[in-house]
Amino acid sequence: MTIKVLITEDHELYRDGLRLLLEEAIPGMEVIEAEDFPAALEALSRHPDIALMLLDIQLPGTRGLDGLRDIKTCYPALSVVVVSTIDHQASIQQMLQLGADGFIAKTSSRAVMVRALRDVMAGESVIIGGQEGHHTPSLPPRQLATLELMALGLSNKEIAAQLTISPATVREYVSDLLVRFDCANRTQAVLKARRLGYILD
Repeated sequence: MTIKVLITEDHELYRDGLRLLLEEAIPGMEVIEAEDFPAALEALSRHPDIALMLLDIQLPGTRGLDGLRDIKTCYPALSVVVVSTIDHQASIQQMLQLGADGFIAKTSSRAVMVRALRDVMAGESVIIGGQEGHHTPSLPPRQLATLELMALGLSNKEIAAQLTISPATVREYVSDLLVRFDCANRTQAVLKARRLGYILD
């Protein structure tokens, strides 16, 4: 049976490049292409036997990680590997929490890409970041959730209600976040977290 792979990427040249890499990595497979999120949904509807989706999360028709979340909600068994220029460890962590099966930075070399694609088709999870030697510490899920709610302007009491934890625990999380980001207040911490990739708008 022919393996079907969906490339979801709005830049035509990069789509062409990914198709060539796929043809080298997985000879004989069928490539389906989508240039925006609605086209991707249509392709998934028309081809329920797609085995792998390569997804650029910065895509017309969706916002931030919403597209990844929607796809994994509708197609939980579908293997989705994000191929993106976003390669901060924290952002990758968010993608994995939403169900992504892997991440490949667009800045990866051709050989690394081919090897990663073969590993994916062999059932392995791949995390290929593009910032060699750059490490952004990952946050525990509750601290990451606190940070995201801080970015929405919620107070400690409101964050506590959202996460069903005590305001005292939220204060501890916020204090730890200020230390981690070496910031004097919540606003500075949120701005720095965005710049480092912890928060994807």
